[in-house]
Amino acid sequence: MKLVKSLLLGSAAGLVAVAGASAADLGVKKPTAVEYVKTCPQYGAGFFVVPGTTSCLKIIGRVRAEAIFNNPVTKAADGNTFRVRGYFGYDHRTATEYGLLRTLVRGYLGRDNNIGGAIGGVNASNSNAVLEYAFIQFGGLTVGRITPVWEHGYSNSFYGSNVFGGFSDISYINSFGYTLQFGGGFSATVALDSARERQVAVTGGGGYAGQRMPDIVGSLDYAGSWGAVKLAGAIHEIRAQGLAGLVPSAVYGFAIGLNGKINLPMISQGSNIWANVVYADGASSYAGFASSGNIGNRTFNFDDAVVSAGSSSLSKTQAWALAGGLEIFAAPTIRLGLYGSYGRIDPKGASNNIDTYSALAQVAWLPVPGFLIGAEGGYIYARGGVNANSVPLGTTASPSRSQDQWVGRIRFQRDF
Repeated sequence: MKLVKSLLLGSAAGLVAVAGASAADLGVKKPTAVEYVKTCPQYGAGFFVVPGTTSCLKIIGRVRAEAIFNNPVTKAADGNTFRVRGYFGYDHRTATEYGLLRTLVRGYLGRDNNIGGAIGGVNASNSNAVLEYAFIQFGGLTVGRITPVWEHGYSNSFYGSNVFGGFSDISYINSFGYTLQFGGGFSATVALDSARERQVAVTGGGGYAGQRMPDIVGSLDYAGSWGAVKLAGAIHEIRAQGLAGLVPSAVYGFAIGLNGKINLPMISQGSNIWANVVYADGASSYAGFASSGNIGNRTFNFDDAVVSAGSSSLSKTQAWALAGGLEIFAAPTIRLGLYGSYGRIDPKGASNNIDTYSALAQVAWLPVPGFLIGAEGGYIYARGGVNANSVPLGTTASPSRSQDQWVGRIRFQRDF
């Protein structure tokens, strides 16, 4: 019996050895390890390595839905606007021996519904496609469509309920610029911006002539743990087409702005107070006065310069503005804000200056990262400009010299 067991065990061992040898001889491959997505923590959350490269990519997206309210002063005007926007884009980065090579693109598709209502205008419905950013950064060089060098960026939380004056009216601009980092939080930037996007108007001189010189914009910046300070300046060329054979020579406007932010960690993390002051001479856009602004049933028109009748000279328009805000985190997910602005624009001529101010309050709930539910409401007022710089909407009667408006906005926004 023992002999039989020994023979059986020996036979089994031999079979196992033969089977193992046969498998090895057939060259069976081991399972390939799964290649998981690698992240790029050095650039922040959301970046991952593009397979087969050393570059990192982040997909950008946002959905924003808003309801905007006002007090319409005509029966034909809507008292509300419903706005929906879908944002999309990407941020691509590659480390090189010359520094970071970065490419960013972001734009949105939008749909608004209103008639002369909360955001002015007369479109019952309009769809729009907007390119916000499309730029290349290589070391200190930045070229493409960017947030202007002029902007301070402290008012990003402000929803912007139809306010003109106090805040620059340009959110994005085509630009070529270079930034030099000095260390210790200090930096300086010089940029050539598209002058076309900063042209407001030339009154009485046949309108703006074609641009010959880009806007030259520069800034000195400091950012530290306590807050930030920015000093910015710009030079803007004004050329008129001319009338009746009178062609004014080009003149050069300028703008200078100083702004700062102070963090208030003693109140709560993220709380801050900021202020911005601007003076513009022939460069009204930098002070927040674009070609026109609507309040109620009034359209206020602005300009960079005025050509008097029968004259061949340009008289520049002066403007100045002050804006500020206080933001407090009452809780880690609850942000409260108070914002205000004052602006004045004074074209050449009698009694046609325009003064405007606004006061707004905001509350925002951020229940999860990247998701905001907020509301903003306030009061906007403007006075002046009846002669040459204000026209009543839908009537030929002389309007009152003043116009005010209550505004409100509810916003839902998801960023990812």
